[in-house]
Amino acid sequence: MSMSQQDEPDPGALERQHGRQRRWSRGTKIGACAVAAAIGLVALAVILMTRPGETAATRGANASINTAIAATAPRPPNVDYMIDLSTGTTTPLPDALIVSVAEFGRSPETKYAASPDGSTLAYVGFGDDENPQIFVARIDGTGIRQLTHDVRETMSPAWSPDGTSIAYIGYGPRWAGNRRQLFVVDVATGHSSRISGHTREVWSPQFTPDGSSILYSGGPTYSPRVMTVPVAGGRSTVFLRPSYGLEDTGNGSLSPDGSLVTFVGGGFPKEADHHCGPCRFVANADGTDRRVVYGECWGASPAGAWSPDGTRIVCSDDRNGIVVVDVATGIASQVAEGQSAIWLDRQTLLVDIA
Repeated sequence: MSMSQQDEPDPGALERQHGRQRRWSRGTKIGACAVAAAIGLVALAVILMTRPGETAATRGANASINTAIAATAPRPPNVDYMIDLSTGTTTPLPDALIVSVAEFGRSPETKYAASPDGSTLAYVGFGDDENPQIFVARIDGTGIRQLTHDVRETMSPAWSPDGTSIAYIGYGPRWAGNRRQLFVVDVATGHSSRISGHTREVWSPQFTPDGSSILYSGGPTYSPRVMTVPVAGGRSTVFLRPSYGLEDTGNGSLSPDGSLVTFVGGGFPKEADHHCGPCRFVANADGTDRRVVYGECWGASPAGAWSPDGTRIVCSDDRNGIVVVDVATGIASQVAEGQSAIWLDRQTLLVDIA
């Protein structure tokens, strides 16, 4: 697929955007930086936020639950690990995978994605050209294979629903300029196709449940929003635009059946009497029935945010906490420590500690 040549981005704007994204990947920070920073100091005191109308007593009870979990949870391994939510048992990733990703270190973008059947990982590690590239391997650490050969770097892998391809963010050929783009790579052949996003920045991709499009965050530098683009290529359209008190939207992820969306937004949403800077929401896929589910659980891997049964989401806060939110009840529990996490199956998370 072809893409029209675009103007070189303003380096200062690109750095500002990358600064915002570092908060979005650990924190998905959205909105005006000065206001959000001030609100963030207040938000550090909040353990749990649920739906509007929740009583103070209920919030207090949920906060106590979270505190108890944090106090009794075993110390995590010092490498990326899996955790069984039913038992609390933690298991380090196989040595072969740890070695493969160890040097990559902290990234402002998602590092892991699980195949639909949970048997295979796509992940970011240093390639044979010493650039960050997408690899695939079985969950037991065997069959490691480098898929991409981007001239600069790749990030944020996301599997297609049928398991045959992986979406990711890369830079493509050198003539394409210093601008991140969306790509899809065929897992069997390693052939990559560039998807025309027509936006200044892209991050956090996820295939839609039917596999026809890719959801991602992008748009203007200071007013990001959730976008969608056909896998076959074409023009991007806005999926969730700022509205009803929200200054911006991002880090969007559709539930497995496509009926719900979770995303992060900042501003003065109708259901809150204070600045939400930013908050995590769940809404119908068309944006209706929006509700805050957690006040400071900003970061999530869109490709791994929803449990396979669509009942829970996993996200991370700025205190190195991995939080699971029950979508129906709004009850949130800190279950692990780490930078980010994805679902491997309905009871197992893969936690990235870096």
